[in-house]
Amino acid sequence: MNKIMKLICLLFLASIVASCNKDPEYYTLETPADQMLLKTSSADLTLEKEKENETAVTFTWNAAAQRGADASIAYFFRMYMADLHSNVTSLFEIEAGERSISFTHNELNDILASWSILPGDKVTIEAEVIAQVNSSAQYLKPELSKTQLDVVGYDKNATAIYMVMVDDTGERTVRRMTEKVVGSGIYQSQAELKPCKYFFALSAESDYPCYMKGENGDNSLQYVTEEGDYEMLENAKSGTYTMVVDLNVFDVNIVSLYPLPKDGIWIVGNSCEVGWDLGVAKEKGALQSKDPRHPELWTYTGNFYYNDGSNEFKLSVELDWGGKFFFAPHAAANPVAEHELGEARYQDNGGDLKWSVASDGKYTLTVDLDQMKIYLAPAE
Repeated sequence: MNKIMKLICLLFLASIVASCNKDPEYYTLETPADQMLLKTSSADLTLEKEKENETAVTFTWNAAAQRGADASIAYFFRMYMADLHSNVTSLFEIEAGERSISFTHNELNDILASWSILPGDKVTIEAEVIAQVNSSAQYLKPELSKTQLDVVGYDKNATAIYMVMVDDTGERTVRRMTEKVVGSGIYQSQAELKPCKYFFALSAESDYPCYMKGENGDNSLQYVTEEGDYEMLENAKSGTYTMVVDLNVFDVNIVSLYPLPKDGIWIVGNSCEVGWDLGVAKEKGALQSKDPRHPELWTYTGNFYYNDGSNEFKLSVELDWGGKFFFAPHAAANPVAEHELGEARYQDNGGDLKWSVASDGKYTLTVDLDQMKIYLAPAE
């Protein structure tokens, strides 16, 4: 009898141990069936630069399943690389009542670039729409719908473009233009111009693809992939000019830059914080040419002081008291209202004429080396 009781006890203990080792059962929420059926307007897409402002792809979907009388649904959209989910876009919230989202060639190409996808390489993108259900009664798992598409991107900005000039005799001259700031899409080069027709090619060996005259004015550009009924731009100027091509807005600007002996301009005077020390001017008073689209504009921003009109400033171009300066057109000229900027000269060739401000304040001083003007405006 004792043996029977011991066996019963052992079996009871074994059942307890077995129950303790058994995986616990958790309540799980089922993912709702996909009723949205996300679709793409193109499953195999090659992006094109000449269509960068046109719609490349549109995603559409049906309404998500209604999940209760008090439940509201908000839609979100995102894309990620099928092979590397860490390459993912931000989450786009869809406006109420909408069930679609579109991307231009440029927008989709920028996404590929942000994922370090090289132009010409095909990548599979997985698109996902999320129906987030908001309910006061209980948490409801979102409804998901996915689709895939293959995309090939393009090189947004070439490292260089080539200005092709054709004169009246048919003689061709080709000049290479590089980006002023890498990745900016703004190209610059100094050229000796004569009357000619011209366009901008992407290769020194081939005329196409290229940028010909656009439809938005004489200085506008349009991207052309092959020979057709397109016009070249025209130039009537002669001399040394700086060409600026901005492929962000598709235009070209031709400016004549006043030559600077030391490639710089420095403010000096007690009207500003620099004072009358050329060493301080070199360190703190340099005007900057920051805008690659407008190399003719040089600016300085700082505090200026009036001091009953006794404070003054002038602009050095050689950082030498015996060198050339930009002088004011007359003593105490105020650049807020008087914009004349003559050629840089020596002091003995016209006197030590300096500018003055009308009131204390923080200002931006701008020198235009194309129009030879000077401006002063309150700093933003």
